[in-house]
Amino acid sequence: MCSILTVKTRPGELVELFPDLLDPEGVDGLGAELRVHGYLKKELAPVIFSDGDGTLQVRKKYFSLCPDWAKRWPFEFETYNARLSRPKRNKDSSSQNSLFSDERSEPIVNENILSVPSFRDPFRRGQTCLVPLTGAVESCYFGESAGHVVRFTLADESLIFAAGLWNDWVNIATGEVIPTFTLLTDDPDPIVFRNGHDRGLVVLNSEAWKQWLLERKMSGQDRLSFVRKNRIEPAWVARAERALKNGWQKRAPSPSDISQMKVWSGS
Repeated sequence: MCSILTVKTRPGELVELFPDLLDPEGVDGLGAELRVHGYLKKELAPVIFSDGDGTLQVRKKYFSLCPDWAKRWPFEFETYNARLSRPKRNKDSSSQNSLFSDERSEPIVNENILSVPSFRDPFRRGQTCLVPLTGAVESCYFGESAGHVVRFTLADESLIFAAGLWNDWVNIATGEVIPTFTLLTDDPDPIVFRNGHDRGLVVLNSEAWKQWLLERKMSGQDRLSFVRKNRIEPAWVARAERALKNGWQKRAPSPSDISQMKVWSGS
């Protein structure tokens, strides 16, 4: 959560919430009504960030982060969501299949964002952002909304600001700069899990927004602790958009898999 985001803003709405916000491209001045697909990697969405000079600005960036070391854009891997931690996968030497560590009667070992090559450098450097959205869309394969594409919104579909990372990838052959971003995810909020998804957006307390956007001196570990300390649970409402195609059950997790999923508890 999420592979698709929706955003609807009226002209000037972001500047009302962030009075010192610069809008060099007229993004906020025009307002927005968008549905942006992260897996397509070539669709733009508005992002609020600082490039390190202490000022905030809003610009459009491509939804799917491209790291500095990537050889080309779009980046070949799925990087529209950056999970704060996830079960580490091990190789089964006999089958060469990638297995979760708990499938081999070993302790579950989590790797966090500080060790994931695609995201660790932007996270450590403080290339942080807030992404305004009115809906987070994901396919659900278990729980109350199993078999449906679901959009999670506030009841009145007002704006939510999700925490993310940005990186401007540079084509070394042409000098072209490609602005990209990703959304942070972690264990799902209870309502997200109940409706059938195993991860959730990271939404921060509004009092933490400025520090999240401007603080560059934090260590990576301190930034990770900051995110988890200041995460809040939005009053999500689950809205089923459509049924999944026939055969979706093949992608459904087993009861055993579901029992091992973690749900965010607010701490």
